[in-house]
Amino acid sequence: MMDWIQGFLKKHSRQQAFDDAWKAVPSYPGFFVPKKACREVTQWQGKDMRDLGACLLGVLAVELRQADSTQVQPFRRALTCVRSLLDFTIMAQYQSHTPETISYMEETATQFQETKDIFLEFCISKRTQEKAHELRKELWCQRAQMRARVPPSQPRWIRDDDRQEQNDQSMELIHSESNFNLLKMHLISHFRDHIYMFGNIPMYSTEDGELAHKEQMKDEARRSNKIDAARLILSSYGRQHAIRMRMLNLEFLQRAGADLPTEVVEHLEKTRTAPTPPAHRRILK
Repeated sequence: MMDWIQGFLKKHSRQQAFDDAWKAVPSYPGFFVPKKACREVTQWQGKDMRDLGACLLGVLAVELRQADSTQVQPFRRALTCVRSLLDFTIMAQYQSHTPETISYMEETATQFQETKDIFLEFCISKRTQEKAHELRKELWCQRAQMRARVPPSQPRWIRDDDRQEQNDQSMELIHSESNFNLLKMHLISHFRDHIYMFGNIPMYSTEDGELAHKEQMKDEARRSNKIDAARLILSSYGRQHAIRMRMLNLEFLQRAGADLPTEVVEHLEKTRTAPTPPAHRRILK
């Protein structure tokens, strides 16, 4: 969606104004103020995407004001498309659902599918872009040969018509070659059945797994000697996990009233007050 919006703003010469408004968003509890423009961000993280979804519609609505007569309909359709997708995304993150919330999701998904054609010209592949470029180049050469036979006093409006014809033909090629046959577009239609069959969507988030991967794999890889790192990572984490499971067993025996050695009880008291790493905390849950 952000690639489409950037292309849409570039077409209407509003990219710089959008970036200025994006960086001027005020702070709010739980919201990280963006320090870079959207075009300057090279890698989006999960929290960045959530912050983007929280303020994207407002920033876009501010920049699509004061439209001329030819821009009113495209701007309105683009805002409707973005709003419907954001509403669908927010409702898909609910921890519980009712038939009403699922019907709202279906309505916003349908509205998105009906209005996404406003971004069709920006959903193009590199191959289509090359074809459009070659077409413009071919048309320009043809017109250049024709203009060579016309006196230099040729009216300017004729040259403008030639340029408009080139743009129209290239846009026609782009629209004929482009489509929304993407996997993510198809997955939207399965959210409703997925919720009915398996429950809420956030249960299957990969965020926890990515955080555990950082603590369990990347940190251990930095501590290793980089020789046969995979074996060292697995053995190190295996020892940590085994020790933690042993501590849980000892804590259970202590609560059950078992007679444990004094040094074991003292060690349990120390470990009980120590903070548990987030990855281990999720495993224990």
